[in-house]
Amino acid sequence: NPNVYLLSELPPPAVDAPVPPPGMPREFTVTLAQNGWITLQWKCTNPENAAGTAYEVQRKTGNGSFSIIGIAGGNKTYVDSTLPAGSAGVVYQVTGVRSGLRGPVSQVNVNFGVGGGGGFAVTSVTEGADVKLAA
Repeated sequence: NPNVYLLSELPPPAVDAPVPPPGMPREFTVTLAQNGWITLQWKCTNPENAAGTAYEVQRKTGNGSFSIIGIAGGNKTYVDSTLPAGSAGVVYQVTGVRSGLRGPVSQVNVNFGVGGGGGFAVTSVTEGADVKLAA
C-alpha cells in the first residue's frame, strides 16, 4: 500500500542519490626508465562513495589514432612497457571509469629527446594542469 507511511505517520525511507561519474585525472608525473618504459602517475578526486574507479589509458603516437593500451587501478599509476622504440613523442589520454560511467578525459603530451648525459630523456610534458618530470 503506497499510503503505509502516511497512515503510520512515519517518514518514507530516503532514496539514495546516484554517485556521479569519476573525477578528472590531473597533476601527472611522468618517469622514463632506462629500459624505455614510461610510468604515468596522477591524482584524481572522485565523488564520495565512488569505490571501484579504474582508469582507462589510451595512447597515440605520431599522427595515428588513440588506442586503449591498458587499465590502471585505484593506485592511479600505469606503466607503458609497449612504447615503440624511436618515438619522438606520445600523447596519453586517461579517463576514470566506474559502473558504466565515464569521467572527463585528461590528455598528456610527452616529448622525448637527448638528456644532459647524452641518453634518451623526457624533455617536455604538457597537460591542462601542472605536470612534473621525474628523473
